Amino acid sequence: MIDRAQAGIIKSLFVVGENPVGSLPPQTGVKEALAKLDLLVCQELFLTETAALAHVVLPAASAMEKAGTFTNTEGHVQAVRPAIDPVGDSRPDWEILSALSIFIGVPLEYDDAKDILKEIRAVIPGYGSLGPTPIPPAVDTAAIDRYMNEGYRRDLANRYTLPARAVGQEGTVQLGLVQNLFHSGKLSTYSKGLLQIEPSGFLQMNPLDAARFALSTGDRVRLSNSRGEFTTTMKVFDRVPEGLAWFPDHFAQEALQLFDCVIDQDTKVPSYRTASVSVMKTT
Repeated sequence: MIDRAQAGIIKSLFVVGENPVGSLPPQTGVKEALAKLDLLVCQELFLTETAALAHVVLPAASAMEKAGTFTNTEGHVQAVRPAIDPVGDSRPDWEILSALSIFIGVPLEYDDAKDILKEIRAVIPGYGSLGPTPIPPAVDTAAIDRYMNEGYRRDLANRYTLPARAVGQEGTVQLGLVQNLFHSGKLSTYSKGLLQIEPSGFLQMNPLDAARFALSTGDRVRLSNSRGEFTTTMKVFDRVPEGLAWFPDHFAQEALQLFDCVIDQDTKVPSYRTASVSVMKTT
């Protein structure tokens, strides 16, 4: 979609709960692509880098302000209930989308979140056990067999096989974007309390690598490669593997310029988690 917006094929985008300008490396040209749109609508909790470019921002409610369910990557479903009323003009996502559906003449009307769960239980296998009357899941055995004998085997052999680790050049480390203890994502950096605990990101490096570059905790370092450079503060940690350096992706807006972006041909998901960088101490 970003490429098609850049080419002028897509004229408008409705972005819900995503921040591509703040998350993707600038080499993807996402900011320039979104600027070419005739209409950009963002449904968000905060005025993110992407929402700041939008023609219209629809205020969404947080998990603390709405009812419904969350399904994690293991398939476990957890019910959520509102702890507070929606702040200001914010509304649950389903209410916003339901209202828009009526305006465009394709009504998706629900009275509350429970109506949506009833529909989910009726059409998605695995959710049938939720609720007062279990609905037996409709298992498509042909689809399962096709995936196990074709898609899964191909994915296991190709996409999920780790490549051989390349030997880094002298004076370089492999920089990786990671999460840390106090921040769980981009939006956690909007929390005043968490920012008091950890207000900014810092480079984490193994003691052996730190000694190789004559660095110690608190030093300012410049990371660079052919794509750009970035200056930050470093700390030494035993838990970082030798040859690697970690930086929290929550504060990686400037560091993203160091990363190349590769698009998976099947899922179209961008990958940009590691980059080879030179390390130099600065004053």
